[in-house]
Amino acid sequence: CIRSLSNEGVGSYRDRVTPRRPDENDEPRMAVLVQAMVVSDVAGVAFTADPISGDTSAVVLNSAPGVGTAVVDGTSDCDRWWVDRASFRVVRHEPGQTTPAGYSIAPSEIVNISRLAVEAETAIGHLADVEWAISEGVSWLLQARPITALPSQEPVHNVRSVETGLATNESPRHSIATFPFEWPDEASSALHWRREGRTGDPPLRPMELSERESFLRAARNSASVLGSAPPRRMINLNGYRFSTAIEQSGPESVRNSHRATFDRALEAIQETGRTYWETVLFPEIDAGNRRIDAIRPANLTNEELSEYLKSVFKWHERLWTLHSFVLLSVRFQPNTFRDQLRRHLVAHATADQSEHIEVMLSHVPTKTTQAIDAITELAAILQEDSGVADLVLATLDDAGRNVPEDNQPILDRFNSRLEELLTTHSLRADAGAFTVGDFCQPGWRDRPELVLEIVRRYVSQDLQSIPVRKKQAIEVRDSLTETVRASIPDPEAASRFDSLVDAARREVQAYENHNYHVDAAASALLWRARTVCGSRLASLGVIASADDVVWLYRHEAEALLCQAGRDQHRATELVAGRKAIHSWASGLEVPDWLGTPPVKTAPAPPNAASTPGSLPAPPNALVTGQPGSRGMATGRVRLVPPDATVPMVEPGDILVARNAGALWAPIFPLATAVILDEGALFQHAMLTCREFRVPGVIQTRHATTHLHEGQIVTVDGTNGWVLPGPE
Repeated sequence: CIRSLSNEGVGSYRDRVTPRRPDENDEPRMAVLVQAMVVSDVAGVAFTADPISGDTSAVVLNSAPGVGTAVVDGTSDCDRWWVDRASFRVVRHEPGQTTPAGYSIAPSEIVNISRLAVEAETAIGHLADVEWAISEGVSWLLQARPITALPSQEPVHNVRSVETGLATNESPRHSIATFPFEWPDEASSALHWRREGRTGDPPLRPMELSERESFLRAARNSASVLGSAPPRRMINLNGYRFSTAIEQSGPESVRNSHRATFDRALEAIQETGRTYWETVLFPEIDAGNRRIDAIRPANLTNEELSEYLKSVFKWHERLWTLHSFVLLSVRFQPNTFRDQLRRHLVAHATADQSEHIEVMLSHVPTKTTQAIDAITELAAILQEDSGVADLVLATLDDAGRNVPEDNQPILDRFNSRLEELLTTHSLRADAGAFTVGDFCQPGWRDRPELVLEIVRRYVSQDLQSIPVRKKQAIEVRDSLTETVRASIPDPEAASRFDSLVDAARREVQAYENHNYHVDAAASALLWRARTVCGSRLASLGVIASADDVVWLYRHEAEALLCQAGRDQHRATELVAGRKAIHSWASGLEVPDWLGTPPVKTAPAPPNAASTPGSLPAPPNALVTGQPGSRGMATGRVRLVPPDATVPMVEPGDILVARNAGALWAPIFPLATAVILDEGALFQHAMLTCREFRVPGVIQTRHATTHLHEGQIVTVDGTNGWVLPGPE
């Protein structure tokens, strides 16, 4: 025993948990306890905080039959219980794979152990790691010590006294007549599963499920590289997806090492003044997109087309793996150039100038603004001759238009500029966050009529005002940037300010451009591959029509292409059967959760959508939300249905929609203002609104139901209010 006083591991533990003062005796003392051994029926450990996530809302119990050594040293795959510390209600249970049949802990025993753990926490003043045992019906606390593996070891005060009991407000949900299903395994039934997607969404079709699996694999890949939390586990029940949280696997030291490796590379690149996007990510992404975009799949043999589909799915997974690195490196890490700029201003400016950063980093040229400029030019060409405009826009899908000879030069110029746009923005598609479509969408090269629909909206507008507004906004930005720079007296610090502004603007550019190069490219390339494969299978008689390819899983389409001509009837019958099942599943009453009940949380306050610290909304406000783009404008409401490909917009229109994806972004410079039920400050739609000084309000929750078509309203994008218009 005496050797343990100088044991290296014990000494390290002692220094970490209770560091000694310089004047404290370096020689530790020993206390010798004599205690009876407990011959346990069940034993284990309990934590008053989740040792993986750090969540302190539940007590986590690990248990196994016999003595607790097997639990402590990890040789037993034990039962795990999560018990809400405010009610002592079991909120989650994971049975061990090797637990003997019939073994369980009684509800009263779970309560007793949880209560002992919380009492131990109060006694030691720290989140507690408790060893416990049950012997002849008596619950014993064997030892308690502070949890040492959590990020914070703050003392715990005022631990709430609670009632015991396992009563739940809701019962577990399993298979019922209105939503019959079979759990993939028995353990799944003891977890809480929430439904993914929006209420009212139809069940997914097989090819859509294959696409979703690609997203999930990408999330796992990036989590592994970054050492971050793994994505939620997914199951498919009747075409509807349900998810549950899962624990991180592998040692924490390995995960931390992975993240540290990524952070070191990121830091080294940033020290050169370059972004991770332009140095590492964009070269690989651009080369891969160009390589696959150059392939003409219609010219491939059946076997080559099968391999092409496989390679596109593989590239889709790779792009979405890299997507996480994009977001982390240019926006969601603590040392972005934007953050460095903020700290630099605090340290060197004569007054706090950090509030001006958003304006200084605005109006950066991006793929979206380039597309808007090109569309504006196309519309301006058509405005030169209404006859050509009518002809072009009346025959969107007619490549062989007949025009009078005098009008041919205008049409030739239009077609030349259109071809340039389709080449430069071949893969632009409605993809990414807040999109209209949930699954792969066509790119502009494959569906040029999408471009012409947008051009149609521009032709009736005052095109001169668009570049004027943009020019004015850039002048305001540049003037403000010079003013802020002048507030930095030290020349060296002022030069560093210039470098940080330039780098931070490139970060903004990368954040906006990643939608085209990652989200849109992955979507457009997958849509092209899926569509060509469908056409080929239909031409071979394997499926009845090209659109039926969505009723096949990816691996089935690949196999059918390789053995085209065989099993044709089985493929058509398979599609017919899946259509019938899909029709049946569409009529099911889909629950919002399955398995064990969700943990109750406090409801969000009524004003949760409002910006903290904002002014109180005036009493006559029609709807309120968050500021999305500053400014104020009055116009008439135009309600945009969620399935609109390209919104209709006329001069004076205020677009009101549930949300808006990248495809709609080129429309917003034409709007008087934009109001969204959902949305986020950083989404592409709001970035475009700010670029062209169009007021925007987001997170109104119910603008689409509280406002009506043609209503005159005033949008205050600075405060996030929608007010009645003038009488």
